[in-house]
Amino acid sequence: MGVPESSVNSLQPTHTIRSYSSINNPLADEAQSLTGEESPLLEPSYSAVDEPIVLPKSRLARLINFLRGPQPPRPSTVWLLYPPIQLFPLKVGRAIRQRVRVAAIIVYLCSWFLIFVFLSRKSKFSPVVSTQEDVLLLECGSNPLWMTQNYAACGLDAQFCEPFENKTLSFRCPSSCAGASKYSMTTVGTENVIYQPYVIGNENGYRADSFICAAAVHAGVTSQLNGGCGKLMFSGYRDSFPSSNQNGVQSIEFDSYFPASYVFDGGVTSENCYDLRWAITGVNIFLSAVFAYFVYSPDVFFWGMFIMGFWTIVLASDPPPTNGFPDPGAESISVAFERLLPTVFIGYVILQVAARPTLTNVRAQLTKTVLWVGAFWVGALNNYTFDELPLDRFVLEDIQKLPGGIAAITFVLLAIFVGACGQAYVIWKNNKFFPYLFAYAIVMVTLIVMAIVPNLTLRIHHYILGLLILPATAFQTTFSLLYQGLAVGMFLNGATRWGLDSILQTPFALNRGGPRDTDLAQFTTNSTNFNGSFVGWDYPLYPTMDTNWTGFSLLINDVERYRGPDMNISLDAFYNYTDLEYQRYNYNWYFRIGMYSDDGEQSDYTKAATALANNGSWVEPAPGPS
Repeated sequence: MGVPESSVNSLQPTHTIRSYSSINNPLADEAQSLTGEESPLLEPSYSAVDEPIVLPKSRLARLINFLRGPQPPRPSTVWLLYPPIQLFPLKVGRAIRQRVRVAAIIVYLCSWFLIFVFLSRKSKFSPVVSTQEDVLLLECGSNPLWMTQNYAACGLDAQFCEPFENKTLSFRCPSSCAGASKYSMTTVGTENVIYQPYVIGNENGYRADSFICAAAVHAGVTSQLNGGCGKLMFSGYRDSFPSSNQNGVQSIEFDSYFPASYVFDGGVTSENCYDLRWAITGVNIFLSAVFAYFVYSPDVFFWGMFIMGFWTIVLASDPPPTNGFPDPGAESISVAFERLLPTVFIGYVILQVAARPTLTNVRAQLTKTVLWVGAFWVGALNNYTFDELPLDRFVLEDIQKLPGGIAAITFVLLAIFVGACGQAYVIWKNNKFFPYLFAYAIVMVTLIVMAIVPNLTLRIHHYILGLLILPATAFQTTFSLLYQGLAVGMFLNGATRWGLDSILQTPFALNRGGPRDTDLAQFTTNSTNFNGSFVGWDYPLYPTMDTNWTGFSLLINDVERYRGPDMNISLDAFYNYTDLEYQRYNYNWYFRIGMYSDDGEQSDYTKAATALANNGSWVEPAPGPS
């Protein structure tokens, strides 16, 4: 009786291999060639229980095999909490014809757009005050009546900023101006001012170079929440500017003479003159949440959020700076269209690389709305969220200057590290560890090379940080929704508010008008030779720059009073210029000296030397620039 076919098949090896002894016998092939047939001793044995023999792997090979990820991949899913609520929009969508769905989305977006245009026009383009005068639209850190960015802008004796009295300005301020600060070190007398409201004095008289909108909040003329309109009047010189803490603004004290000051006209009231940015932003957040909940097409959802976020930033929450332009409102629209096209192009890349893989066929509509949309607005409103941290820029010098900067950057880096570890696990589970490792390794090497480029500083803008995060969010997980919304919002805020600034910047671009560590002139006047009539100076003893300094610039009480090649000044002429009816030393006087060259180079100024009021003695300046 023959053997059944199944039994014969069961004795056949899955893979024809030699036995382990045959493989390790160097004579096997030689014996077979000599006899012309396999030796019975070397003939492989077959058994139904035999398994393929796997040779042991090295530790490195096992590690590489582990890092490749599980086989097959184990993709995660978005949490589907409360399924009836999560799936409701999908059920509604299936019950309605596609033509009706498309029409409903178009009507909704058009209505959203019209509401936004109406509120934006009322907020930004049509302020009115009771005097019916033309109203100048200001920014929180602007002062068109006095040039505050450099000391030479007002000219010698501030002649380009005259008149110092009988000059008025009707203005409109945005909200959130209480924190209008100098972001580079500025000296007021002997005090170095940075990262605090640049408001000098109080409601009885503000120094003329104070930021108008921050001073208006301090005086109670406008609101920190809603902004408002007002009118200021230049009131001539003052010889004292006391500080006070009012309406959330701590002003700066200046205890000496300044040629110009201003006060606010208490008789001017605002009529329909409010910054509606919070109303606009709140309406857009609500309408975007409804939109996100009912729209399940990834492309429609992404572009709806992206475009509305762009215009919300431009016209409401964080408009681009337009200082110095005659029509700031029109300039905002011009800047918006200048930045719209490149921003939309990058948005298309974001959609293809990250958003579409994450959002396609997501069933958890409520989770998407809460996490993606919520995080998106946190990133898009960066000036009200992350700016509350004691961080200005991701630049080491700025981090060291800000109190709490080290702790804040440590917290941010720790949060990024924890998020990166979680996403790395997701990437591993999806069997994409090595492609992502290779891509991010290229990015890191590129950043390291950029960091060592001479004479340039690597600066990771928050729009760049968002772009670095986005590829790692291209997975359908709950936390990927959160991180992706945040990253898209951060990119949009940076690209819209500031433009696509270079990742490599010069020291001049990073300086923002502060000290540049140039050569410093020196006072030859000191505490032993000061006679009250002359102040003298000289070139630096040990210059370090190749600049050919040809002249000097002397500041007295933060106003340029002399520019030329002389090495001293008669204070009698200065005191006569002030035309004040008091003795010359009734007040402290602050002197700072700088240098300039014929090719337009300007050095730093020294810190302030002080001629004291009580006895006319001279206090030499502290070392370093101001």
